[in-house]
Amino acid sequence: MPLLCISLLVLVLLPLSLSCDRKTPAEVRDRFSETVETYMSNTRENLTSENHSCDKVKHKPPNCTTENPDIVGTLLLQACEMMGLRLPQTKALATVVQDSIDCPCPKGSTKGVRPSMRPTRRRTTGSREEKRKKKICKANAILSSMTVCYQKLNSQLMDA
Repeated sequence: MPLLCISLLVLVLLPLSLSCDRKTPAEVRDRFSETVETYMSNTRENLTSENHSCDKVKHKPPNCTTENPDIVGTLLLQACEMMGLRLPQTKALATVVQDSIDCPCPKGSTKGVRPSMRPTRRRTTGSREEKRKKKICKANAILSSMTVCYQKLNSQLMDA
């Protein structure tokens, strides 16, 4: 009998401990206009100052499409991916976006990136500069997608 009670208690409390109290879309939008927007423009300036041309970007970050109505969740994934790049230019923005949603990056991912983005054990050939350029191109793609998500969030809340 005690085992059954403990099992039931675990089933009731476990989902509460695994979820986060993320902000409502309106709260996320308000925080965007307060702080996130400034960090986005600073990050954009820092990334463009690197002078890398990203002709063929293979990275497709999570985006806000009509098939994916969870804009806040998508923004969190983008922030976590950006954090996983470990670029000094993007760390502050990723942290501010994550804080504005008030939710940590999902567990089980490699430093915040989605499990499908985990690095493999094989070493890639190329110089450090090439790897850095690739990371900056990924960061630019995430930043563009993040901008679109915030625009959609804003227009969605204006229509409602």
